[in-house]
Amino acid sequence: MCLKRVSREWLRTGDLGYIDEDNYLFITGRKKNLIILANGENVSPEELENKYNGWLLAKELMVYSEDGKIIAEMFPNEDFVKMKASTNVEEVFAKKTDEINAELPLYKRIVKTIVRSSEFDKTASGKIKRKHNS
Repeated sequence: MCLKRVSREWLRTGDLGYIDEDNYLFITGRKKNLIILANGENVSPEELENKYNGWLLAKELMVYSEDGKIIAEMFPNEDFVKMKASTNVEEVFAKKTDEINAELPLYKRIVKTIVRSSEFDKTASGKIKRKHNS
């Protein structure tokens, strides 16, 4: 999403983002979803989830914090898994996460991956219900 010339005084949506040098506003996440780590660093789970965008193996994916650690949890695309019968989903997910982590600062790195056997719980509008833990 991109808007031009937005007044910072009246726009209070709970969205996080930045304004670039051309005065465009870029939305990067939601304040209520922000992960605040023990060292005080803030991590937007949406930023990390976006690193997996377009990845055919993931049908649904969510990043959250548990016990101060960043976790990525995925429900695989069953059609893709069937096409690639020899695919070890856990191994491929861990490898993809390692590739993403290599581009991130230490505090944003995902330390655990979980492969789900069922879809995430959803809201009435079809969005994944977020875990709001530590």
